Amino acid sequence: MTDQEIHLWQAFREGDRSAFEALLRIYYQPLYEYGTKFLKDRDQLKDCLHDLLVNLWERRAFLNDTPNLKLYLFKAFRHQIFKTKQKAGQLVNLPDGEDGEPEADDYAESLIIQDESSREKQFRVQHLIGRLTKRQREILHLKFYENLSNEQVADILGISRPAVANLLYQTLKQFRESWQLLFVFWTVL
Repeated sequence: MTDQEIHLWQAFREGDRSAFEALLRIYYQPLYEYGTKFLKDRDQLKDCLHDLLVNLWERRAFLNDTPNLKLYLFKAFRHQIFKTKQKAGQLVNLPDGEDGEPEADDYAESLIIQDESSREKQFRVQHLIGRLTKRQREILHLKFYENLSNEQVADILGISRPAVANLLYQTLKQFRESWQLLFVFWTVL
């Protein structure tokens, strides 16, 4: 979980409505899309999501910390959907899964794998950036993290715009070559 998510979750549990709204902005659409795997009726899906959110708000003081908020919310939403379907008598013949439930565990597992893969790629990128010169790291930061134009980077670094373009080209070429070597190395392991 990011620091922002930890802070928002804690503030939400303490009754901060703006934190709850921020969590909704982050998770409403992913939860809705996840719910489409179980419910085709969009109105019923929205009702289930609304019920989950109301339930979370009402029970916020009793909720615990969680190591992965996204998985917690997805699991809670899945439970809400099945509870709603069970009340409506719709759980009789679900086509997926042997136990009568869709294969949402596969979806949760894919989220975990995706998260691990993302962290691994982030580690690799940081490792490769660490191998660049200080000047190369600076130009990448200014260009891609600060979204500055070549002219603006040239002004900050005190070099010409063509020199920025050349340094950027060389840096990206070196990064790309190192990435390919690292990728081959990791796939061999």
